[in-house]
Amino acid sequence: MEIKTPANPSKKATARVKNPLPAPTSCHLCSGSVRIGTHGEVYGRDFGEWPYVYLCECCGAYVGLHPFTAIPLGTLADKTTRDARKSCKMPFERIWKSGAMTRTEAYQWLAGKMGIPVTECHFGWFTVEQCQAAMNHCNDWLNS
Repeated sequence: MEIKTPANPSKKATARVKNPLPAPTSCHLCSGSVRIGTHGEVYGRDFGEWPYVYLCECCGAYVGLHPFTAIPLGTLADKTTRDARKSCKMPFERIWKSGAMTRTEAYQWLAGKMGIPVTECHFGWFTVEQCQAAMNHCNDWLNS
């Protein structure tokens, strides 16, 4: 059995990813060079069976990879963007976990509120501004 790495990804796992983003080659934040790194470089140790990230060699922005693929989970993110993504996902998850909507319905609802296609409604793709808008929409729904 061949060992899987981002250079030799699983064809099955790759085929399962809907709406894959292209692998970044340069950083959209600083134009620096991007390479595949490991969780160890970012967090000090590796986590899970697929400990890979795309890592900007200049500013340190990073994004994880879908398991057993070379497909990024989202766009490269600096600390501000990562924090915004984490913060806005919490109220969103409260909505669908409440049972008021399914997860799919919640993504459809949020995409409609944000005026974006549901295929682009991924927290890992959001900018800081989009995260703030998503959080506002979710909090408005939770407080209504």
